[in-house]
Amino acid sequence: RLAQVASNKLSPEDLQEVKHVIVFPNYKEDEAMLAETLTCIQEAKGSEHFCVVLAMEEREGEEARAKAGRLEARFAASFAKIFATYHPATEVETHLDNTADQEVAGKASNLKWAVREAYTRAKGANIDMESAILTVADADCLFHPYHFVLLTSEFLTMRSTPGEQHKWTMWQAPQLPYRNYYISPAPSRVWAYISSMYEFGGVSSICSGGHHMVFSAYSVHMQLAMDAQLWDGDVIAEDHHAYLKGFFYSARQSALEALDRTGDEDDMRPPGCRPQLRVRPVMLPVKSTSVISPDGYFQTWVERWHQAKRHCQGVAELSYSLLAAWDMLCTLPRSAYNLHFVLQVIKVLAKPIFMHIVPIAQAIALGVLTCYWVLHRRSVPQCPDRIWMASSDGETLLCGLAGAWALTWPVLIPYMLVATANYRFMACSFLEPKAEQAKGGAPLSVWHAADGDIEPTLGSKSLTLVGLILFDAAVLMGPLMVPYGLFAEVCGCWNVLCKGNHFKYVTAAKLTGAPVTSYGTMKSDDP
Repeated sequence: RLAQVASNKLSPEDLQEVKHVIVFPNYKEDEAMLAETLTCIQEAKGSEHFCVVLAMEEREGEEARAKAGRLEARFAASFAKIFATYHPATEVETHLDNTADQEVAGKASNLKWAVREAYTRAKGANIDMESAILTVADADCLFHPYHFVLLTSEFLTMRSTPGEQHKWTMWQAPQLPYRNYYISPAPSRVWAYISSMYEFGGVSSICSGGHHMVFSAYSVHMQLAMDAQLWDGDVIAEDHHAYLKGFFYSARQSALEALDRTGDEDDMRPPGCRPQLRVRPVMLPVKSTSVISPDGYFQTWVERWHQAKRHCQGVAELSYSLLAAWDMLCTLPRSAYNLHFVLQVIKVLAKPIFMHIVPIAQAIALGVLTCYWVLHRRSVPQCPDRIWMASSDGETLLCGLAGAWALTWPVLIPYMLVATANYRFMACSFLEPKAEQAKGGAPLSVWHAADGDIEPTLGSKSLTLVGLILFDAAVLMGPLMVPYGLFAEVCGCWNVLCKGNHFKYVTAAKLTGAPVTSYGTMKSDDP
């Protein structure tokens, strides 16, 4: 409803003034999936003014050019411009110390090339880069029909207020990988629960002053993307890396402005460095898919392992952020520091620590405590052996909260919250929108039609959803998070320690509702 209100306030001139450049980096993606994604973009309000970029990989060969050509011809009349870029396999990344490495084949290097090409073409077409918003999305991402309207509205509102915050903003919508939920194997479903909980919670927390980095599909001012050079060709976690580069670039620019103001008594702005980069939430979920291999059920387990290792390779951003912060702190003069700046830097540095290091420490500590508890007949020395969590002196309170007498606090309650939250995610974003749209009699948009392919039980899809989530949370989540969480993170840390960012980027297959022979977790193969 808020998006519809924002849409009603915008004039046709507003929709035409703000230019949306949407880049889809992809490699060997299914053409039907790309076509469905482009159809979804086509259904967005104001899409006739969009510039769509199919960021292909040259190493895919002639098939990439043929596929891009067919898609360009099919959607040429739907957008202001649609074209393809082809990232060469021979590109190198030159570092600040003038050393160079071969680019890592993946999303970051593809984006680095595609965004630069898109910027050059847009400038050649006399598009005002001050009014251009760049959106990055995977090939399976479905945006709500009002997503870009909401972006436009916020952009124009910020532009009309002092401070030029519109130039220093990244936008993030919560991403829910449930498009193929019902046919996804257990590892893919369990990852979807954890990812959705973390990302939706992080995006929502921004509304109340929280801190979150962009993830997977996000938007940013086009000129900021070019000035800060947000993407490097030899990183894996391009989304987190882009946020970190944007933050440290904004800190540098703010420090330079603060130094220029030194001695100016008429300037009433607060002294010191105040980085302006902010992440703003777009509370219209982006729908995406989970890993499903066309080569069979158990091959999906293997591909999910590769995806988990790739995600955990993002621990490299911790070392990057620490090095960048150290370099910044050694460079800035004392006059640039203030409490606001220090707190912002602490938040930025703490995020990758809580993402990659704390979960490992917590899992190992809980595992050791649990084994100790079992081996000592469900008792831990110097901790209570019954439900009483506190003594008169309070010495046993921490033991009780840590699960010394039962694993209720550290395991059961979080699992219940995960199950409840994911049910609401699915119900509010997948089941209910489709049902409401169908009641109105209007044709279903691609976004509204995506309901996770859930089959009804006793006539109720909600009953199927509740049963499957409860089973996954109670039986599968704990065991599966050991290999796909703990072991994958340990592998990621070891790879970064030994090899840095020299990493083979393995893409994961993401099938949707198309029938798959002899396949499916819950779906029957009968016609």
